[in-house]
Amino acid sequence: MIEKASVILHWNTDYAEFPRSEFPKVVELSYEPMITAIEDGFIGTICFNITGHTFEYLNANNPELIDRIKRLVKANVIEMLASGYSHPILPLLPRERVAIQLKDHITQLKKMFGKKPKGIWPPELAVSPSVLSQIKNEGIEWSAVDYEHYQLSQFFGNDANPFEIRDQTLTEFFVGTYWAKGLNKLRKYLKAKKLFEKANLEHADPLRRVTITNDESIKAYLSSVSWTNTTQFAVGGYIPIYDVEKHLKLMDKVDTKILPLYAGDVEFFGYRELGATPASPKSLIDFLNDLTKQGVRITSPTQIPDDDWPKEPTYLSTGSWAPDKSLRIWTDSEDNAEFLRRADEIYSILRARNWNKKLMKKLEPYLRIMENSDPRGWAPIPERKNEAYTAMAIIFDILDKS
Repeated sequence: MIEKASVILHWNTDYAEFPRSEFPKVVELSYEPMITAIEDGFIGTICFNITGHTFEYLNANNPELIDRIKRLVKANVIEMLASGYSHPILPLLPRERVAIQLKDHITQLKKMFGKKPKGIWPPELAVSPSVLSQIKNEGIEWSAVDYEHYQLSQFFGNDANPFEIRDQTLTEFFVGTYWAKGLNKLRKYLKAKKLFEKANLEHADPLRRVTITNDESIKAYLSSVSWTNTTQFAVGGYIPIYDVEKHLKLMDKVDTKILPLYAGDVEFFGYRELGATPASPKSLIDFLNDLTKQGVRITSPTQIPDDDWPKEPTYLSTGSWAPDKSLRIWTDSEDNAEFLRRADEIYSILRARNWNKKLMKKLEPYLRIMENSDPRGWAPIPERKNEAYTAMAIIFDILDKS
């Protein structure tokens, strides 16, 4: 029987696929209703990962929402997780910039909520052993990691050896399902349901410890794409072939201390949809409350006793929660390759100038925009791409004049 379940909600107003004119709608349909639903009698702890730019937007436009989140954090109903300040792909940054992105977000959380975060949701779950080392050096105790990325790190047939044959990941299949049309979409949803249900029985134990060096390791909390999407299907009524009753029956087959029930974008509750309509924020919280009544405690990985985490570490390769679990979605197009070349020019100039503090203070807002993952990854709109190239142009202009 499941003793505990965890929920991690990721908030990101730099979202690749919607324009900034939509932000008020995102707040209205997703952010505010989620806080209201949690305030209305939720028992337990939900993890929030809110990017630095998202905090900036909410502080400027919806400060009352920040105040409400602060009260929930103080009551231990919400636990804030660290991240990179502006949602960068951390393994693609130089070490100096990884450190700044981590420190700035952690400082922001400490200033706003009076607590230093103990866990981290890396942007796009993109990590490497080197990045995890820097994360641990900031005092972070555990990191979220994609389950399939972790699995592919344990054997050949993955990006560690591109000449091996690798099976299609669940994420790759589901992306194809999402974009399918007509009857083909229905057929793919039926197959996705079977694949997800099978994976859920295998992805029920999220607790790992992964190596950083021969002598160091860090706790890794495995985020399951199958549990995340089936939970959305169940509470959202996306498809008639899967509902809460079926989800509970599947949960009854799992014997685990803590279940990775949901870990993904909060915008999929209220604003965005995976099927016909979005799931409502209230539907998720009502489901969690029903689980609590059945004896399942909604908790944070931080609250799991040390004795429940594995003592022996395993290896985790460089990767992410991209469909193929690599970083290629942010690097391999001609546009992305050109962007990274120009970014490397900027880093070379800054390193030659010893990361001059006065200069860095002037450049930091633009570096954050340039380093954000969303202009280069998951189907970004032109507006998002233009923001990144504009920030880069401003940086070069400042460097040329300084």
